[in-house]
Amino acid sequence: MKPDILKIVAHGDWDGVVGAGLLSRIISVPLEFPLELADLTIENAACIEIIPSRVKSLRNSLIIDHHGTQPRQGMDEMGNEWILEPEYKAVSSLIADHWQLEFPEEWRTAVEGVDSAALDSKLSTVIWKAYRVDPQGFPRQQVAEMVKKGNWKELREWAKKGYAEYQRVEEKTKELLEKSEKLTPESEYFTFQFNDRWERGASKDAMLTLEEKTPIVISVGMEGQRVKGGTIATKKNMNLTKIYEYLRNSGYSSGGHKTVGGFQALENKTLEQTLQDLKAAIKQL
Repeated sequence: MKPDILKIVAHGDWDGVVGAGLLSRIISVPLEFPLELADLTIENAACIEIIPSRVKSLRNSLIIDHHGTQPRQGMDEMGNEWILEPEYKAVSSLIADHWQLEFPEEWRTAVEGVDSAALDSKLSTVIWKAYRVDPQGFPRQQVAEMVKKGNWKELREWAKKGYAEYQRVEEKTKELLEKSEKLTPESEYFTFQFNDRWERGASKDAMLTLEEKTPIVISVGMEGQRVKGGTIATKKNMNLTKIYEYLRNSGYSSGGHKTVGGFQALENKTLEQTLQDLKAAIKQL
């Protein structure tokens, strides 16, 4: 029996939001873009890039994702129906193809570029920088609604305005890079204040710069003296999934693609504790 879908719950980046907008063309239900996943209990939802290992409970839902090593179709023991296709560069492209939805090639390519951190078109650069200005404040409902209605021109104009604000983020990126440090011989990290919108926005760009010279790059978001969470990424031929697994057993919610993923602290963690956990996790590779 297929799940009864009462809402769409999606990852809040460009790919997840665009995917939610596309899917809402055929499933007319409320959209949710949770910023915190670890304590979520989800049932009877279409979940975009949100899988059981990232939340407290997920059942009787439709799971759509492109992160993984093997395709997956059909039901699991919790009544979830899976559509997992790792060959796709973006979940929005998977959704458009699976349900045969109109998705302009320029936008498809741009979102794929952003999701894989390959900014090889003008539009991908514009939407990446528009998002990085304030990732937490990204108007997800508004963007999804424009995608649902196919208002691509209006969406482009909104992105251009965000792009123009990006100079402040570039200044913060330089500051973050200046305080980056070695964690292990093959990894480097920096911290940023999660509640500072400009530092939050700059963290991804700083990571991209460090990835050009360092095999593994980690950003650690802080709330005062407490670790909020972070991102781990590599551009080398490495598989980071063992890191996520180790962190899940060490007081974190963690998951992602083999080359990029994240973690959230489930309990109070100091920076020193998290750095020790990350060192131990990297040894699992």
